[in-house]
Amino acid sequence: MRSTVRPVLAAGLVAAGFALAGCDSSAANEAEGPASATSTLTETGLQIAVPSGYDPCVDIPQSVLDSEDLVKGVADNKADATGPGGTEWRGCAWARAGGDGYAVSVQVTNVTIPFVREHYSIDRREFTVAGRPAISVRKNETRSSEVCSINIEMRGGSLEFHLDNPASNRDTGQMDTCQLGVTFAEKVVPTLPSNV
Repeated sequence: MRSTVRPVLAAGLVAAGFALAGCDSSAANEAEGPASATSTLTETGLQIAVPSGYDPCVDIPQSVLDSEDLVKGVADNKADATGPGGTEWRGCAWARAGGDGYAVSVQVTNVTIPFVREHYSIDRREFTVAGRPAISVRKNETRSSEVCSINIEMRGGSLEFHLDNPASNRDTGQMDTCQLGVTFAEKVVPTLPSNV
């Protein structure tokens, strides 16, 4: 079953990138908090480069991954992507062991919370995770209940959790995808250094 997770996760990443292609180029104001200390926004409201100081591939503790029963989602575990308009993501992908649960990519990105707020509206919710501003949206209109992206503010962009949770998944398919993402983010975000 894990082999079906790989194409779905990859398709989700590609879909997220293509969704940005239709975005307008109006500038967005940066929210206050960790990211506001370094304002180097492009005219589209993106940061110029992907944030540094946290690498999801090595900095998420194994104990956190184990608590969600997550294993490498693809052979090399990489989930790097470059999208239109200068959007970039750098991170890794995991999936529930056994292939009957959600898949998730965790990536640092130059996409800011104001950018997400400006360009996405499906089931958009704003909240905080470990004291950091956060936003969740459902970017995939045809699979809105199965795909959710959560962005947590960082200096120079955000940490993005992109979940794919098909209803056919026996373990998690009937659970709210965004809530699964928030639960995981609440375990990961406290591992971010305070200066990122």
